[in-house]
This record gives sequence, C-alpha cells and structure tokens, in this order.
Amino acid sequence: MRGMITVIFFSIILIANTWAGNWSIQSDSTLNVDIVGPKTESIDQNIYKKIIYVSVTTGSDKTGKGTKQNPWQTVTFALSKFPNASDPMCCALFIAAGIYNQGTVLMKEYIDLYGGFNPETWERDINTNRTILDGEGARRVVVGASHARLDGFTVANGLSKSHGGGILCDDTSPLISNNYITNNAVLEPSNFNHQRIHQEGQHGGGIACMYNAVPQIYNNVFYGNRTFIGYGAGIVFYGWVRIPGAPETTVERNIITGGVRARLENNVFVGNIAGVNDLSRTRSSSGGAIACAYEARPDIINNVVVNNIAKGRSDAGGIYNEYFSYPLIKGNWILGNISDDDGGGFYTMKLGHPVLEKNIFAGNWTRGGGVGGIRLSKEGRATLKDNIIIYNPGGGVRSVDSYMELEDNIIMHNPGAAGLAYSNLYSYMQPAIVRGNVIRENEKGAFLVLNNAGPAPLFEKNNIDDQNVSQGTQNFDRPPKFIDDGISGKVKEIRFDPLRIQSRVEIEPLLPDDRNLAGRVLRVGERWGVIIESHDRTITVWGELQGADRKDLVFEILPTYSID
Repeated sequence: MRGMITVIFFSIILIANTWAGNWSIQSDSTLNVDIVGPKTESIDQNIYKKIIYVSVTTGSDKTGKGTKQNPWQTVTFALSKFPNASDPMCCALFIAAGIYNQGTVLMKEYIDLYGGFNPETWERDINTNRTILDGEGARRVVVGASHARLDGFTVANGLSKSHGGGILCDDTSPLISNNYITNNAVLEPSNFNHQRIHQEGQHGGGIACMYNAVPQIYNNVFYGNRTFIGYGAGIVFYGWVRIPGAPETTVERNIITGGVRARLENNVFVGNIAGVNDLSRTRSSSGGAIACAYEARPDIINNVVVNNIAKGRSDAGGIYNEYFSYPLIKGNWILGNISDDDGGGFYTMKLGHPVLEKNIFAGNWTRGGGVGGIRLSKEGRATLKDNIIIYNPGGGVRSVDSYMELEDNIIMHNPGAAGLAYSNLYSYMQPAIVRGNVIRENEKGAFLVLNNAGPAPLFEKNNIDDQNVSQGTQNFDRPPKFIDDGISGKVKEIRFDPLRIQSRVEIEPLLPDDRNLAGRVLRVGERWGVIIESHDRTITVWGELQGADRKDLVFEILPTYSID
C-alpha cells in the first residue's frame, strides 16, 4: 500500500506584485480549513494612483467629490468617472457598507473594487460592514473585467436571462475574492422544450466563466444560487481557452497541458441547486455546485463543497465534468451532495481527463439509486489518486465504458453497493488501472463486474477484502490498521448563521482537549459539514445543519482514516 492518506495542512503564499491586479497564488494547500472562506485583507494603498470613496448612506453623486469627507453615492456613478483607465492609472474604489441597487455593476480594467468599509471611519471589516451589490431579483449584479478585482462584497439577488446570474465573466478574467455570492439565479431559455432531454440551459447561477475566461476566484462563499435549467448553480466553467501568447504550463504528470488556467481556491459552496424548474427531468441541469464543460480546465483546490443538489434527473450534486474538459480537482471536501441521477459527488463523461487528488468524498448520494461517490461513463477519463471515498450510499466509484487510473485511494464503508463497480462494453479501450488502493468493508463487497465485453481492469497491490479478484495481481487481504480517532455524541442544539453560512453545534459530552479537529468531517443525520473550530461542547462548521435540528440526533466526527 503506497498511499498512506491523512489530512495534511499546508500553507498558502499570496504574492502581490506592483499592484493589486498583478498577483499570483502559489499553493500546495490541501484540506486546510484555516484558509477557507472570506477574509478582511489589508490593502496597500500605495500601489494605487488614485482612491475613490463611495458611500450610499453618506455620499452624493451630485455634490460629492469621491473623497473620504465627501464621497460619491453609487458604484455605477463612480465607475462612470473613469472611462479610460489603463495600467499606469491603476485606481481603487473603497465602498462603504450599505445596499447598492442602482443597476448592474460593469467592472472596468485596472479599477479594483473593495467593499466592507465603515462610512464614518473608513476602517474595513467585510463582515461587520456588509456592502451589498443587489440585483433585486431583476438583473445580473456584476459583469467582470480583466486586470480588475472585486473583493469584500455580498453579491446577491441577481437574475439573468442568460449565463451568470450573480457575476458574468465572458472572455474576461477578474480576481474575485472574499465575497458572499448568494441567492442569484439564471432563468431557463425562452425556447426550452421540456419534452426533450440533454438541452442547453442557462448556466452559472452564481458565476459564469465563459470562453477565454480564466478568472482567479478565491475565499468566497457561494450559497443558495440556482439555475432554473442549466449547469453549475454555484459556478460554471464553459468553453475553450485560446489566449494568444499565454505561457504553456504542465500540471500533474503531464496529464493536463495548456495555457493560462482559471483557479477556484479556498471557497465554500453550500445549498446551491441546479435545475429548480427542470420538472420534466430533462437531464439538462448537472453540477449543483460546480460544472466544467467544453474544454474547460480550471484548478479547483481546497474548497468546501457540501449539501448541493442537481435536479431534473441530472448528474453531480457536487462537481460535474464533460466534453474535453481537464480540471485539476485537488484537496477538496465534497460532502453530502445529491443528484437525481448519477454521481452525487462527482461525474465525468465524454473524453477530457480530470485529475482528482487528495479529496474527501463522503455522504454523497443520488435519488435514483446511482453511485453516490464518483461516476465515469460515456467514454469518460479520470485519474483518481489519494482520495478518501467513504459513506457514499450507492457505492464509492463506478466506471462504465470509460478509462480510469485508480491509485492509492481509500474506498470504505460505502452502503448499498460495492466499493468499486466496473463495466466496459468497448473492446478498443485500454483496461483501467486499479493500484495500491484500500477497498474494504463496503456493504456489497469490494468489486462488482457489470456487463463487461472489454478488457478487465488491471489490479495491482490493492488491500482488498474480495476473493474474486485475481490472486496473481499481488492483492492483499489483511486489513490495514487505522488509527481509531472518530468521535460521536449527542446533539443538544444547532444554530445556523445565515450571514456567514456557518452552523454552531452544541453537543455532549465534552470534546477531547488534545485534538485539533479543524478540517475534520462532521455529520448530523443526513447533514454534513467541515469543522472550522471546536472547544469543549461547541463545534463550528461550514455548512447548514439546521435542517437536522432535533434533540434526539447524534453527531459523528468521521475518523481521518490515517494508517497506524
């Protein structure tokens, strides 16, 4: 067994260059909850040639001057004063707390927007001084621009007749950081035929990244966003990237190559729903939290993806991938997501080659009885390495007419099906590689062969409790010894904070004093979350657990599955 998986925390380095729009993120962070979610970042004002102040409560667009003492009133007016911003004229708008609902915010290149300021002192705290860009359920909230930043806002109540209800990035690549992106939606197409399956909807309830869009999106919360019919209720990455002059990059063992890549890091996705109007179940609304389609290739790293839903007999309540897309999906918590059809946690099909590494898949399930954890089908490809795949009703991994490299994963305690199910009707496809995994204690055994006319998988050096696997492949039947570090007890009370999208769980008995539980997986009934902090009888988590608020419930902190 080569893969000895545990929850490991790394550090993140944020490097700012000459101005806030010229920056990069360097990170090997995997499963580090300490750097997840919105933060109030300090701003180096010296990098800006000009700073403009905006306050909806104390400013005026008629008599204001854009200063601290005499701010302008609206974001739209302030942006209109800079029609020709360029790199040497890099500017920032400091925007005070309040509700800004004067129209869609059209970002401009080389102008950074910061929210979270007190209108009297101009001190900054993005949670205390909520700065709300409000679509009022009538329009898209923000249109992105390259070389520009959106930081410290609540982007809420957007509604669009096309892609991107909250934010649209169409051939543009802003930096989107430290925002709460909530309650945004996209309508179904006007010509949608509810009697047909697999049609184009409108995508990206929270954010839509379309064609040549490679935004850097980190430390945001995506909550309660929806597509009426369409992919990616939280966010969609859609379409090819062809940026002239972009440097070539190579990622993860030469599997993924290409130019500049979008990056989605340290975000939280809770309660996003794709296909809320897909009542005829047209299979057109996959990806409750995240969707990648048609040559998209983002890096999706260190995100919390919990309790999202794909309706309309669609796939992947968590993350969906199709048609030549090559995402890197590394070090994420993918928990308790639900789809109507297949792959509650993750689904991929139609070529491309996603890499899934060091993720935790737990508690994902489907309403139609499909595999809860990970599904490959229709000539999909994937590399699955060093993941923990546990407690997913319907099974851990199912590969149908696809190719996968399944290496060094832990696949255990998945109810209702085998840990790994496999079928390949195409004789021309290479056999799947199943190497170095622990596949044990799943309800219906370790391995299930479905109708298979193609080559059998190659099993090598797995720790597996299934005598049907060939003895000639050096598989081991002696179970590894795991550290017994799970914790359970009774729930006394659950309180949900709808502003921060965190739940506070009061429990009994006392928690052990010697354990750092940050980053651990918690479940209460059918609700899941990731622990932010814990002390004595209180646990705070990312996730909405309030629906499970009953006195007779118990909590369970899952073991780390570390091997002793």
